[in-house]
Amino acid sequence: MSTTLHTITALVHNESGTLNRLASLFRRRMFSLSSLNAGDCEQEGFSRVTMVVEGDNNLLRQCVRQLDKLVDVVEVEDLPQAASVQRELAFFEVSATPENRRQVLDIADAMRCEVVHMEPETITLQVSAEPTRIDHINTLLAPFGIKQLVRSGLVAIRVRN
Repeated sequence: MSTTLHTITALVHNESGTLNRLASLFRRRMFSLSSLNAGDCEQEGFSRVTMVVEGDNNLLRQCVRQLDKLVDVVEVEDLPQAASVQRELAFFEVSATPENRRQVLDIADAMRCEVVHMEPETITLQVSAEPTRIDHINTLLAPFGIKQLVRSGLVAIRVRN
């Protein structure tokens, strides 16, 4: 039995208490929630929630079934990576002394990060990418000293072939 990360999206009513009811379901059922992101979507009065849960396929099916039972949830689906585009936004504030500034900027350029702020001793970078690429950038920048790392959580959309 393998444990892995699964991406689930849900179309939910955009009403007060909806996120609380979703979070309560995860707490009661002890589902391991790695990421949660919610925002407006194409339908007025509704939101799209992207959740990343950790577990095996049985847990995934149970999680989808439980979400589908909530009155706030209009539709819910498992989004396999091969059938979707998945991205996360990350900001890195990195120590950048005059001696290593060029190296930090070279990594940022090579990894297609955008410089969004510079101070004499730090550079703030922004990148939108798959979580594994953000992890890789984190590894590359760590030796310089990451003062802050902020990640948005995953968002995903189904794509048709």
